[in-house]
Parts: sequence; structure tokens; C-alpha cells
Amino acid sequence: MLSFGTTTRRNLIKRVMATILSIYIPAGSSFPNKPKSSNKSINDTRKWAFAHYMAGLCTRKRKQTIDDWKQDILDALECEIDGWQFNFALYEGMFKKNIDNFVIALKELDVGSDEFKFFPSFDCNHGRVPKESQIIDWFTNYYNHPNHFRLNGLPLLTVWQARDVGSAYFVRIKKILANKGMPITFIPYVSSRPNYSVMLKLFNKWSVMDGFFTWVAGQSSDNVIRFNKVASALCKRFGKTLMAGHGYSYLAINKRPIFVNKHAAEAITDQMMPLINGEFGECNILNVSTWNDYGEDHHISPHPPWGPVPVGSVHPAWCHVGYAVVIKYYLKWWKTGNPPVIRNDTVAVFHLTQLAEDGDPPFPYEDYKPNQEQDILYLTSILKDPGVITVISGNNDPVTFHAPAGISHWRTSSSKGEQKYSLRRNGELVFKKTSRMQISPVKDTPWTWSRYTEVVQK
Repeated sequence: MLSFGTTTRRNLIKRVMATILSIYIPAGSSFPNKPKSSNKSINDTRKWAFAHYMAGLCTRKRKQTIDDWKQDILDALECEIDGWQFNFALYEGMFKKNIDNFVIALKELDVGSDEFKFFPSFDCNHGRVPKESQIIDWFTNYYNHPNHFRLNGLPLLTVWQARDVGSAYFVRIKKILANKGMPITFIPYVSSRPNYSVMLKLFNKWSVMDGFFTWVAGQSSDNVIRFNKVASALCKRFGKTLMAGHGYSYLAINKRPIFVNKHAAEAITDQMMPLINGEFGECNILNVSTWNDYGEDHHISPHPPWGPVPVGSVHPAWCHVGYAVVIKYYLKWWKTGNPPVIRNDTVAVFHLTQLAEDGDPPFPYEDYKPNQEQDILYLTSILKDPGVITVISGNNDPVTFHAPAGISHWRTSSSKGEQKYSLRRNGELVFKKTSRMQISPVKDTPWTWSRYTEVVQK
């Protein structure tokens, strides 16, 4: 198991069985493999990785029990996630009950105040105005909670897609809370293009904000990097805090997958290395989108989704455990300043149906018409020492990859049928596995739409 450096977290993880995520141990120095270790000095300020959490959907069922929440918390800790940014439109009813159960689970697990944090993200999509009474209610309940995340010493309020609500409303909210003895810090996501002059106007207009968080789910890695770099420069100029964004390239809306961008876990490397190398400035907070947004298919929870989302979808929401394994590697690297030493040989497998072209999804969504789709099998190897990986996808001929130590990415064609993987080292078989899931087309398309991941280990 990982040594996390604190008794509380070690004891938490010891309460559950070792999982496929437990494949690294912290490193005191780097090892000679690509991508290379960063030369950037480690900042004394702690680095936090928060995952956006859909509080109405939850991970194991829509109305999670306290025991469900406990396992969810433990899964997040094991994935190097330091807390959740709870997204909800309304802080009432089922949403409020879910948060209440989460807080009880935190207490029963005896999670330390520095071990796992939480804070709200009121959803303002389509101009929805968060209810003043519900914002007050949240901070009345949790303002002094030891696990509520604080920025600059004050509890943090975030909102998603605040542009149509306008900054004046949040000026008033901050004043109301301050008058009630509950001053806060405020970081909104305000939709924008990753263009300096465009975002400069936004920063000038939104002087109420204490920071800015970039929401990058469904965007290409180039766009993610550009967005974070522009936001970082403007945060530095205006003395604000950056909550950088990290996102996945799945997006499934209107009950059909309308956009699947390239390129599986390769996108994690593309997005995380600039953060590790300090290209986003002194950024100490990362927003991962998301932990459990099954509806848009960009979740990283290792727990299998509990059903097709949205209801009536022509495709299920697949398990994304492969993403959890790979991002864990990079989060540990970012937090410690060194790539982790690899404990167990691992191959993360990603079956993707992707579009022929990169880019952002078209708007409106109903205008979307793909030129073509390709079934591609992506593999990410995380190896202690060099090895030879062999893949047999369906009726395809065997394909061999000579993988170095460390983390590397590979591609081959995906074919319907059984999926077989093996790893050899110095002529000796390390493991040989057959996938738990066969690839098969669905009735509405000749392509597989098999956007699922798995992890292959000894």
C-alpha cells in the first residue's frame, strides 16, 4: 500500500483490501524514463486535487447510504483525490440529504481535517440563480466544519457557469454572508474562450471573485493547456488564485455519444505534465472533472457506474478505472515533485470509439454529424522494468510493444470479440489475461461504442 505520510490516511486505507489502484510507492528521486522528471522546485504550499462531484447522481446509487459514502471517500483517497467540489442546482431535498450522509461518513471514518475536504459548487447553468437562502443554509451548516476547504483562511464558495447570473448577484451574496459573520472566498467558473483579451475583460468585470477555476471537460488537451495558461497569467496579474482544470474527453449528451475526443490516457499526460513543470504558475489547486458525472461520461471513479445515464440512453456509462490509475500516478508526481516508484506492473486499457477530427464539440448538439468513427484500442503501460506487451484484440493478429520502465502509451486497432493481454520480461511470463468484457457492436451503429476501460495486472 502507499505510504501517505500521515497516520490518519494510512489507517483509512488499511481498512479496505488492497485494490488495483495500489501500484505505486512515493519516490525520493526520479528514474530515467519518459516523460522526464520536472526540474521545478517543490513549493512549500500544499497541493490539492479536488474532483467535481455530482451530488444528485452520486457514485453507487442516487440516494447513497452512509456506508456507500464511506467507500466512496476511501476510493477517492486511494486515487490521490483530496476532496470533492459538490455540484448541485439546489441545496435541498435529496441533494441536501446526500451531503448530510457524506458528512456523517467523514465523522465515522474519523477523517482528519487535512485529509479530505469539501466545498459547494452551485450550478448556474442556463442562467439559474442560486437561491440566497440555500447558500446561507450551506454556510450556516458547514462554515466552521473542520473539513470544509478554506482559501486564504475563509470557507470557499464556487459556482459553475456563473456568466448569465452576473457578478452583481455574488457581490450581494458575499456582503450578506459577511454581515452574518460568515465572510467567504469566492471562485466562479465563468464560461469563456481561452483567449487572453477575451478573458481579460472577464477578469475586469468580475472583480468580486477571489480566484478563477477552469472547467475543461470535453475539450481537447491543447485547449485545456491554453485555458490554464491564460487563466494563470491573469490570476497572477490580478492577484487571484487559480484552480486549474483537468478534464476528460468524453462527452455524451442527449442520450447519445455526440463527441469522443482523442486520446484516452495520453490526454492525462498531455495535461498533467505542464502542471507538473510549473507552466501554470504557482498553481496549488486542481479541479478534476469529474468524479462521477456518468451522464456526460467523463468520470474517474473506479467504481462501476450503477446504470445507464441518462435513463433511456442507448449506451451504458462505462467504468473508467483506467483513468483513475493513470491520473493517480500524475497526481502523486505533482504533489511530491517526483514520479512515483512503481510497485506493480500495470497495463491500463481503453477501448474508444472516436471521431476522425480533434476539436471542441459542435453547438447546437443536434447539428452533430460525425464524418467517420474508428475503433481504437489504447494502452498505457506502467512498468517497474522494461517488458514486452502482446495484445490480441478479437480476430486481429497479435501486436507486440516493447515498453520501457515507467509510463508509456500505445495504440492498436480494436476488433470485436475477446481481448487478450500478456506481459513478458526477459523471456519470462509476468501475466497473461483475458478481458472480463467482450467487445461487440450495439444495434444502432456498426461501431462498438465500447468506451470502457480496465486494468490488467498480475
